Amino acid sequence: MKLLLSLALILTFSTSFFSYSNTATTDITVGKKVILQSKILNEDRPISIFIPDTVKDDQPLYVIYLLDGVEHFHTASGVIKSLVDYEQIPNAMLVAIDTTNRVRDYLPQVEGEPKTEFQTFVKNKWPDAGQTDNFLKFVSDELMPYINNNYSTNGYNTLIGHSNAGTLALYTLVNQPELFNNYIAISPNSWWSDEELKNNIIKYTKNPKGAQELFISVASEGARFYTGALNTLVNLEQQMPTQLKWEYKHYPTFSHMGTILPAISDSLIHLFSDLIFKVTDEHGKFADVSLIAGYYQALSDKYGFELKIPQDVYVEFAHRQQKFGNTKKAITTLKHFTRGYPNAAYSHMRLSQGYTADKQFKEAVTSMKHALELAKQNSRDPLLIDALKDMVNEAQANL
Repeated sequence: MKLLLSLALILTFSTSFFSYSNTATTDITVGKKVILQSKILNEDRPISIFIPDTVKDDQPLYVIYLLDGVEHFHTASGVIKSLVDYEQIPNAMLVAIDTTNRVRDYLPQVEGEPKTEFQTFVKNKWPDAGQTDNFLKFVSDELMPYINNNYSTNGYNTLIGHSNAGTLALYTLVNQPELFNNYIAISPNSWWSDEELKNNIIKYTKNPKGAQELFISVASEGARFYTGALNTLVNLEQQMPTQLKWEYKHYPTFSHMGTILPAISDSLIHLFSDLIFKVTDEHGKFADVSLIAGYYQALSDKYGFELKIPQDVYVEFAHRQQKFGNTKKAITTLKHFTRGYPNAAYSHMRLSQGYTADKQFKEAVTSMKHALELAKQNSRDPLLIDALKDMVNEAQANL
């Protein structure tokens, strides 16, 4: 028994040893770093850029600008990749701005004498604080033109700020609202006095510039973080700016830093939720594909660029139609799917399955063969190609 155990150990560890000795390693690179020479800020400003690898070069991108890039880039890029890959948000790129001087760039200027304890502390400790307008000029006049000139963007921009950077997000919303479409303020540091906050929101309400959406959250910080967010919401409810939609979320079990991950994920899903059509049984019973086509055309008209129907929306819509015996309508939906995604093996595979459900076996074989050829052309996973071969054989067996 001891001999067998010794032999097993030798085989186990020798296999591991030889495996490691022959293993090649490569670095995994996420995004790229760009150094912008800013004349406005009179400094070099590092920018980290990330685009999910599933996004094609010619596809227009939503741009998500992230403050405190060094601290949050990897968290945000991971969230964005997952949400884009699983069609929870549309194709988007991340532009993360490295912080060089937080209080200078992110905290508003103290107007007159300090009106809060925090304003007094900042003014005494950091005399160069309050240059937010200069920083925003860098964003609007240097950073955004660079991004728009070098990438396929669609003009729809989102800003994410946490803590002091969340304060900047709120400042930008009420002072230069047209700069971004969406504002995400995660645990913003309560900066303004009650009167200043009220006046800022009144000013924003009376001077609408476009339409914006705000997601504001707090974690377990308590104290001024919690009261500051609630005061902001109270003033929004009182003034009711018609150009703004807002959402509030409390994360009581998360710390100030720990809230970054859930807040970024939840906020992006919420802010882009209208881009994912909610399919119901009623749609499956009574509607045809023109319903979702019209929905996304209306969104395209609203935003000023073409919005494609997500693949999962096509599939779910056809599934609901099949559920209620509307197989002909389901096939029409799936044909629309293949026209929207002509080079996707998945769309033709789904159309083949739709034909099979309607007992159109010849057409099912043709579509499944086409799906297989596309998978080969696109160099897809060999396991997927093998599975599609089996599906072709199954489709032919029905003839």
